[in-house]
Amino acid sequence: MRAGVRRFRVLVVDRDDDRRDLTCVELSVLGHRPEEAWDTRQALVALASEAFDVVIVDDQTPGFDVLEVTEFLLAATPTQPTRRRPAVVVISADLDLSRRIALLQAGVVEVVSRPLSLAPLHGVLTRIRRTL
Repeated sequence: MRAGVRRFRVLVVDRDDDRRDLTCVELSVLGHRPEEAWDTRQALVALASEAFDVVIVDDQTPGFDVLEVTEFLLAATPTQPTRRRPAVVVISADLDLSRRIALLQAGVVEVVSRPLSLAPLHGVLTRIRRTL
């Protein structure tokens, strides 16, 4: 990663161990600092105790619905003035248009298709960096 380029603290939430591990490796290769959670309940615990710049969550992750998690996360963040809201990215192999629209209206910054490989992941994070 180039000097002066901001490294993100990223929470990766995915039910599949291999995909979650691969995403974390890809994030590390890109120079970011990943943490992982295997369900949305574990993710909410991590988000309550640590500040993250980005949350990448699989739409089929067990626990609370991703839409509920996004709404809760964004509603709770303003009560913590020292923390900026993390950018929420949802990954999915199959989302219909109405679900995509609902996620984006709830505050998700991007909905991307699975599988999420290195180049698309880099593109997502670059777009997020530009908006900060």
